Amino acid sequence: MTGTTVAKELGIRRLRSRRAVRLGCAASGFAVVLMCGVASPALAQPNESRQVHVEGQLIPVNERPDVYRVSGGLLGTYRLRTERIVNAWTYWDTQIREIEGTEAISGCVDQNLNESCDLGEPSADLRLTFNRVASFDAKTGRLIEGRSTHQLIGIGPFNSGRLATRDIPVGSSAEIVSTYEGDLEVMEAGVDSKQVSSLGE
Repeated sequence: MTGTTVAKELGIRRLRSRRAVRLGCAASGFAVVLMCGVASPALAQPNESRQVHVEGQLIPVNERPDVYRVSGGLLGTYRLRTERIVNAWTYWDTQIREIEGTEAISGCVDQNLNESCDLGEPSADLRLTFNRVASFDAKTGRLIEGRSTHQLIGIGPFNSGRLATRDIPVGSSAEIVSTYEGDLEVMEAGVDSKQVSSLGE
């Protein structure tokens, strides 16, 4: 997940809510649907959880290796904490690596898609573990494609969650587009009222 890229406008959608009614709101980018909060927060029961689907991009922060700005349904800052290659092999002219590690995302779920972490939106410092399989050109070392699964370690308002990311090069350039998609289980009673900046600084 290196290189520079331009953010696409993405969004979130609520897949399931035990008390909420679904309402579709159009969003650009991948035309994701945000299930707008039709159910009044007053109807939400204490400790009730809901599943939120998020999509977006990881955008490199210039001159800050292993740090990315998270856009889309999640807003904040992604930081790679540890990683190690657990297996690697070469098949013809392609090298394949299996990588595992830990990471963190500081930010929030952008429920109203206004590109900012507002009061009342679920926010936390998320801790995750990941497994990645990436293929590279054996001669040049250039990334061909990378796919990862990320497992959330429950913290704050987030009970659990799972994200999938994909890294693909742009044409023949050194730029790489990194996208994410997944589901988070959010506790209604655990909503953090403090505001978090869009860069998690």
